[in-house]
Amino acid sequence: MLGVDTSTRWASVGLQVDSDEVTERVWRSDQNHGRELMPAVFDLLNAAGLSPEDITHLAVALGPGGFSALRVGLTTVIGLAMPRSLPVAGVPTHAIEAEPYLSRLTPDVALYSILPAGRNELSWAKFTPPDASLAESGLCPVTEFVGLISANDYVCGEAAEQLAGKVPPERIIGSRPPTRKPASLITLAQCRFESVGPTSPTALRPIYARPPNISNPSAGR
Repeated sequence: MLGVDTSTRWASVGLQVDSDEVTERVWRSDQNHGRELMPAVFDLLNAAGLSPEDITHLAVALGPGGFSALRVGLTTVIGLAMPRSLPVAGVPTHAIEAEPYLSRLTPDVALYSILPAGRNELSWAKFTPPDASLAESGLCPVTEFVGLISANDYVCGEAAEQLAGKVPPERIIGSRPPTRKPASLITLAQCRFESVGPTSPTALRPIYARPPNISNPSAGR
Protein backbone atom coordinates (compact mmCIF):
# COMPACT_ATOMS: atom_id res chain seq x y z
CA MET A 1 0.00 0.00 0.00
CA LEU A 2 1.17 3.51 -0.83
CA GLY A 3 0.16 6.34 1.51
CA VAL A 4 0.28 10.03 0.54
CA ASP A 5 -0.07 13.00 2.90
CA THR A 6 0.24 16.59 1.62
CA SER A 7 -2.05 18.19 4.19
CA THR A 8 0.44 20.79 5.41
CA ARG A 9 3.99 21.92 4.74
CA TRP A 10 5.12 18.67 6.35
CA ALA A 11 4.49 16.16 3.57
CA SER A 12 5.11 12.43 3.52
CA VAL A 13 4.76 9.21 1.59
CA GLY A 14 4.80 5.71 3.05
CA LEU A 15 5.02 2.26 1.51
CA GLN A 16 4.09 -1.09 3.03
CA VAL A 17 4.91 -4.28 1.15
CA ASP A 18 3.45 -7.63 2.23
CA SER A 19 2.60 -6.40 5.74
CA ASP A 20 6.21 -5.48 6.40
CA GLU A 21 7.33 -2.35 8.22
CA VAL A 22 6.31 0.89 6.55
CA THR A 23 9.16 2.72 4.82
CA GLU A 24 8.73 6.45 4.47
CA ARG A 25 9.91 9.74 3.10
CA VAL A 26 9.04 12.88 5.10
CA TRP A 27 10.01 16.42 4.16
CA ARG A 28 9.10 20.05 4.71
CA SER A 29 7.73 21.62 1.56
CA ASP A 30 7.94 25.32 0.88
CA GLN A 31 4.69 25.28 -1.11
CA ASN A 32 6.25 22.97 -3.72
CA HIS A 33 4.20 19.83 -3.11
CA GLY A 34 3.41 19.50 -6.80
CA ARG A 35 7.09 19.32 -7.76
CA GLU A 36 8.22 17.19 -4.85
CA LEU A 37 5.56 14.52 -4.38
CA MET A 38 6.10 12.20 -7.35
CA PRO A 39 9.93 12.22 -7.05
CA ALA A 40 9.44 11.13 -3.41
CA VAL A 41 7.03 8.38 -4.52
CA PHE A 42 9.46 7.11 -7.18
CA ASP A 43 12.35 7.23 -4.72
CA LEU A 44 10.39 5.11 -2.24
CA LEU A 45 9.34 2.60 -4.90
CA ASN A 46 12.83 2.36 -6.40
CA ALA A 47 14.33 1.69 -2.97
CA ALA A 48 11.95 -1.26 -2.65
CA GLY A 49 12.67 -2.51 -6.17
CA LEU A 50 9.14 -1.69 -7.29
CA SER A 51 7.40 0.39 -9.94
CA PRO A 52 4.04 2.21 -9.90
CA GLU A 53 2.48 -0.86 -11.54
CA ASP A 54 3.22 -2.82 -8.34
CA ILE A 55 0.98 -0.60 -6.19
CA THR A 56 -2.14 -2.50 -5.10
CA HIS A 57 -3.79 -0.14 -2.58
CA LEU A 58 -3.67 3.60 -1.95
CA ALA A 59 -4.26 5.79 1.10
CA VAL A 60 -4.47 9.57 1.18
CA ALA A 61 -4.79 12.20 3.89
CA LEU A 62 -7.95 14.26 3.36
CA GLY A 63 -7.10 17.24 5.59
CA PRO A 64 -7.76 19.68 7.16
CA GLY A 65 -4.99 21.40 5.33
CA GLY A 66 -4.12 23.99 2.76
CA PHE A 67 -6.14 24.30 -0.45
CA SER A 68 -3.33 23.74 -2.95
CA ALA A 69 -1.38 21.28 -0.81
CA LEU A 70 -4.34 18.95 -0.31
CA ARG A 71 -5.25 19.00 -3.98
CA VAL A 72 -1.75 17.83 -4.95
CA GLY A 73 -2.06 14.70 -2.83
CA LEU A 74 -5.62 13.93 -3.82
CA THR A 75 -5.13 14.41 -7.55
CA THR A 76 -1.96 12.29 -7.47
CA VAL A 77 -3.75 9.42 -5.72
CA ILE A 78 -6.73 9.69 -8.05
CA GLY A 79 -4.39 9.65 -11.05
CA LEU A 80 -2.67 6.50 -9.78
CA ALA A 81 -5.90 4.75 -8.85
CA MET A 82 -8.26 5.30 -11.77
CA PRO A 83 -6.40 3.67 -14.69
CA ARG A 84 -6.19 0.36 -12.79
CA SER A 85 -9.25 0.73 -10.53
CA LEU A 86 -7.09 0.46 -7.41
CA PRO A 87 -8.81 0.51 -4.00
CA VAL A 88 -8.42 3.83 -2.18
CA ALA A 89 -9.05 4.96 1.39
CA GLY A 90 -9.21 8.60 2.46
CA VAL A 91 -8.28 9.36 6.07
CA PRO A 92 -8.80 12.66 7.93
CA THR A 93 -5.50 14.25 8.90
CA HIS A 94 -6.53 14.75 12.54
CA ALA A 95 -7.08 11.00 12.82
CA ILE A 96 -3.53 10.40 11.53
CA GLU A 97 -2.14 12.78 14.16
CA ALA A 98 -4.13 11.10 16.95
CA GLU A 99 -3.64 7.44 16.00
CA PRO A 100 -0.42 6.74 17.97
CA TYR A 101 -1.91 8.09 21.21
CA LEU A 102 -5.51 6.86 21.27
CA SER A 103 -4.60 4.02 23.62
CA ARG A 104 -3.95 6.59 26.36
CA LEU A 105 -7.60 7.59 26.57
CA THR A 106 -9.54 6.73 29.71
CA PRO A 107 -13.16 7.61 30.64
CA ASP A 108 -12.14 11.02 31.99
CA VAL A 109 -9.51 11.92 29.37
CA ALA A 110 -9.90 13.26 25.83
CA LEU A 111 -7.28 13.78 23.14
CA TYR A 112 -7.17 16.90 20.98
CA SER A 113 -5.32 16.99 17.68
CA ILE A 114 -4.39 20.46 16.48
CA LEU A 115 -3.13 21.63 13.09
CA PRO A 116 -2.01 25.08 11.92
CA ALA A 117 -4.73 26.96 10.06
CA GLY A 118 -3.08 30.34 9.49
CA ARG A 119 -4.10 33.73 10.89
CA ASN A 120 -2.99 32.57 14.36
CA GLU A 121 -5.78 29.98 14.36
CA LEU A 122 -5.88 26.24 14.92
CA SER A 123 -7.93 23.47 13.35
CA TRP A 124 -8.79 21.07 16.16
CA ALA A 125 -10.49 17.71 16.63
CA LYS A 126 -11.47 16.04 19.90
CA PHE A 127 -11.27 12.25 20.32
CA THR A 128 -13.02 10.60 23.27
CA PRO A 129 -13.41 7.13 24.84
CA PRO A 130 -14.66 4.45 24.89
CA ASP A 131 -13.96 3.90 21.17
CA ALA A 132 -11.62 6.86 20.59
CA SER A 133 -14.14 8.33 18.19
CA LEU A 134 -14.17 11.86 16.84
CA ALA A 135 -16.47 13.85 19.12
CA GLU A 136 -16.08 17.47 17.97
CA SER A 137 -13.97 19.62 15.69
CA GLY A 138 -13.58 23.28 14.94
CA LEU A 139 -11.43 26.28 14.08
CA CYS A 140 -10.43 28.96 16.58
CA PRO A 141 -7.60 31.23 17.78
CA VAL A 142 -4.91 29.70 19.97
CA THR A 143 -6.08 31.60 23.04
CA GLU A 144 -9.64 30.37 22.61
CA PHE A 145 -8.50 26.78 22.17
CA VAL A 146 -6.65 26.84 25.51
CA GLY A 147 -10.01 27.52 27.16
CA LEU A 148 -11.59 24.48 25.49
CA ILE A 149 -9.43 21.78 27.03
CA SER A 150 -9.73 20.42 30.55
CA ALA A 151 -6.90 19.73 32.98
CA ASN A 152 -6.82 15.99 32.16
CA ASP A 153 -6.89 16.24 28.38
CA TYR A 154 -3.95 15.54 26.09
CA VAL A 155 -2.98 17.56 23.02
CA CYS A 156 -1.04 16.31 20.00
CA GLY A 157 -0.43 17.41 16.45
CA GLU A 158 1.66 19.64 14.25
CA ALA A 159 0.52 22.85 15.97
CA ALA A 160 1.06 21.60 19.53
CA GLU A 161 4.25 23.66 19.81
CA GLN A 162 2.09 26.78 19.77
CA LEU A 163 0.76 25.80 23.20
CA ALA A 164 4.17 25.92 24.89
CA GLY A 165 3.82 27.96 28.07
CA LYS A 166 0.03 27.99 27.75
CA VAL A 167 -0.76 24.46 28.98
CA PRO A 168 1.23 22.11 31.27
CA PRO A 169 3.99 20.46 29.20
CA GLU A 170 2.98 16.97 30.35
CA ARG A 171 -0.37 17.40 28.55
CA ILE A 172 1.39 17.86 25.18
CA ILE A 173 2.35 14.51 23.71
CA GLY A 174 4.25 13.48 20.62
CA SER A 175 7.34 14.80 18.93
CA ARG A 176 8.25 18.08 17.33
CA PRO A 177 7.19 18.35 13.67
CA PRO A 178 7.03 16.28 11.60
CA THR A 179 4.38 14.74 13.84
CA ARG A 180 2.36 12.60 11.43
CA LYS A 181 3.61 9.13 10.61
CA PRO A 182 2.90 7.44 7.26
CA ALA A 183 2.49 4.20 9.23
CA SER A 184 -0.51 5.74 11.03
CA LEU A 185 -2.10 6.70 7.71
CA ILE A 186 -1.63 3.17 6.37
CA THR A 187 -2.92 1.57 9.60
CA LEU A 188 -6.09 3.65 9.51
CA ALA A 189 -6.55 2.98 5.79
CA GLN A 190 -6.31 -0.76 6.40
CA CYS A 191 -8.98 -0.48 9.10
CA ARG A 192 -11.20 1.40 6.68
CA PHE A 193 -10.74 -1.22 3.96
CA GLU A 194 -11.72 -3.92 6.44
CA SER A 195 -14.69 -2.09 7.97
CA VAL A 196 -16.38 -0.21 5.12
CA GLY A 197 -14.35 -1.08 2.03
CA PRO A 198 -12.61 1.22 -0.45
CA THR A 199 -13.79 4.64 -1.56
CA SER A 200 -14.28 5.50 -5.20
CA PRO A 201 -11.47 7.86 -6.23
CA THR A 202 -14.02 10.28 -7.66
CA ALA A 203 -15.76 10.41 -4.26
CA LEU A 204 -12.68 11.65 -2.38
CA ARG A 205 -13.25 15.13 -0.98
CA PRO A 206 -10.64 17.35 0.68
CA ILE A 207 -11.25 18.83 4.12
CA TYR A 208 -9.97 22.39 4.13
CA ALA A 209 -8.74 24.14 7.28
CA ARG A 210 -10.84 27.09 6.14
CA PRO A 211 -13.00 27.70 3.06
CA PRO A 212 -10.99 28.56 -0.07
CA ASN A 213 -10.56 32.32 -0.48
CA ILE A 214 -12.28 32.81 -3.80
CA SER A 215 -13.41 36.37 -4.41
CA ASN A 216 -16.66 37.27 -6.11
CA PRO A 217 -16.36 38.78 -9.59
CA SER A 218 -16.45 42.54 -9.82
CA ALA A 219 -19.62 44.23 -10.95
CA GLY A 220 -19.94 44.45 -14.70
CA ARG A 221 -17.85 41.32 -15.39
